[in-house]
Amino acid sequence: MLFSIKRDGSLQGQPRITHSILLGDDAAQKEFLAGVLGAVARCFPLSISDGLGGAVAGRPLRIRVMNRPKQQGV
Repeated sequence: MLFSIKRDGSLQGQPRITHSILLGDDAAQKEFLAGVLGAVARCFPLSISDGLGGAVAGRPLRIRVMNRPKQQGV
């Protein structure tokens, strides 16, 4: 997922899914993507210092989101 933030820690624009390998039917894939985008949206605005805000404002940031099946016995 690719996104950027503003100096005040708020989201700048909409996050974009840049690459995905999704399993399951169309409904399951759409539900997973909606869940990921919703989870990220709930994180904003970030609580960041003025210095960090100035350093990262407008720069592209990436997050890798993975969903693996639970393993038994682990």
